[in-house]
Amino acid sequence: MKYVRSLTMPAMMAWITYTLMLGGWWMWFGILAVIIGFVVLDAVLPEDLSEPDFGATWLLNLALFMVLPLLVVMDGTFLWMIGSGDPMGLGAWVQQHLGIDMFAGRAATTHWSMWVGGILSVGLFNAVGGTNVGHELTHRTAKPVDMFLGRWMLVFSSDVSFAIEHVYGHHVNVGTAIDPASARRGESLYPFILRSTIGSYAHAWKIEKQRLAKTGKSVWNPLQSRLMRGNLMCLVPFVGAYYIAGWAGVGLFAAVSAWAKAILEIANYFEHYGLVRDPSTPVQPRHSWNSNKMLSSMTLFSLTRHSHHHAEAEAEFWKLRAMPDAPMLPYGYLTMILVALVPPLFKRAMVPLLNDWDARYATAKERALAREQSIRSGMRGLKLAAEH
Repeated sequence: MKYVRSLTMPAMMAWITYTLMLGGWWMWFGILAVIIGFVVLDAVLPEDLSEPDFGATWLLNLALFMVLPLLVVMDGTFLWMIGSGDPMGLGAWVQQHLGIDMFAGRAATTHWSMWVGGILSVGLFNAVGGTNVGHELTHRTAKPVDMFLGRWMLVFSSDVSFAIEHVYGHHVNVGTAIDPASARRGESLYPFILRSTIGSYAHAWKIEKQRLAKTGKSVWNPLQSRLMRGNLMCLVPFVGAYYIAGWAGVGLFAAVSAWAKAILEIANYFEHYGLVRDPSTPVQPRHSWNSNKMLSSMTLFSLTRHSHHHAEAEAEFWKLRAMPDAPMLPYGYLTMILVALVPPLFKRAMVPLLNDWDARYATAKERALAREQSIRSGMRGLKLAAEH
């Protein structure tokens, strides 16, 4: 059973691809099933505090590697649905071998809102599958194959630069003023998404430029620059989208990848919201919000064990510990995404957690930094601001 749970994400992606083939209102199945299932099950299931030993880790890696072909099939299926004819003979092959009439599914997709459901569903799994697993693999800097596969998974959110800034920037600067992916107290989600997106890319550029300058190489040369190669990689699915469905496909994939990128930034937003760190001290478990909600942990390959991840970034997902004494989010990841979309609701939920962090986790220097942020935030109920 401990190995089977790693197949949760691949199984969900395969099922979502099937519902896309049915077309019509089935396009909404992915996003609605995930919202209902995760919100309810994360709330009622016990916490996942398990820390089993794994011998056959190749099975766990296989589950990760499966995500890339599943992304290609899922996104390709969705693009096929908005196209015409039968690019690559996909519809005929599926009908012959799987007995699913994709042509009927395409014909049933008659209302624009059905496409909205598809965008939300596919973009969600491009994020929780592609970006999440890409994140896991691009941390394995000593394993070129894993890095290669992880970077291609990030293509589905049009942000391969994440592999540079996240590993060499965010993990170094988390909780400090120079980290674009650490949300400040009082900062609302939507300005944060813009600030983090622009700031993270700019920082990735800076990191890569400095790396190449040491050997007299140019950040503009894709043969030398990981950043430029990543930018070119991000064009590949757009070319594929045009081949499958013309300009409609290009627009559709742009919407899907933008939504996937937004989900990444929403996760960034709540994973470190309001937490501060003295730049002269190492990153500790207290500098990340943790979660041990069962379904989120199973499906997201323990991304939810974020406190240990930041304390030991090179650890594979099956080695991450639950750390129940770390600062804890109130809900599972999907619920946190929904709550974050409503800034007043999110801030109300975070105030008592921030007060607890200030009192129980922060050092004296961090408490001083937190006090400054609390005063500037304008958030009601923050005790450090009231002490001013």
